[in-house]
Amino acid sequence: MSFAEPKLIQVPIQFNSSYCGIALSAIQLPDNCYCLGLTRENRLIIASEIPTIFCGDRILAVAINRAIGCELEVTLKKTHPVLWTSFRSHFPRSEADLFNNEDFLTKLCCKD
Repeated sequence: MSFAEPKLIQVPIQFNSSYCGIALSAIQLPDNCYCLGLTRENRLIIASEIPTIFCGDRILAVAINRAIGCELEVTLKKTHPVLWTSFRSHFPRSEADLFNNEDFLTKLCCKD
């Protein structure tokens, strides 16, 4: 008999997330942790639909034992450095362009 209590984790995906643009099923989770799905625009997309993760989504996952809940949360919050350059959009050429372009961070998101 096990007395471990599960822990539900909900992590928002930011534009520099390591998981932006990949399938939910591609995430390597700690042992005894599982992705349940994600939420996007007020709807639930279950993991069996094999959704692609985009910024603005929230990943829902469960750690079967509360003790590994923190490890699961750290795993799901993995990000690239802000100046990572493999985004589909180009960085502005100057700091002035960055501040003049309100939509700059939105364009960095992996959505087409």
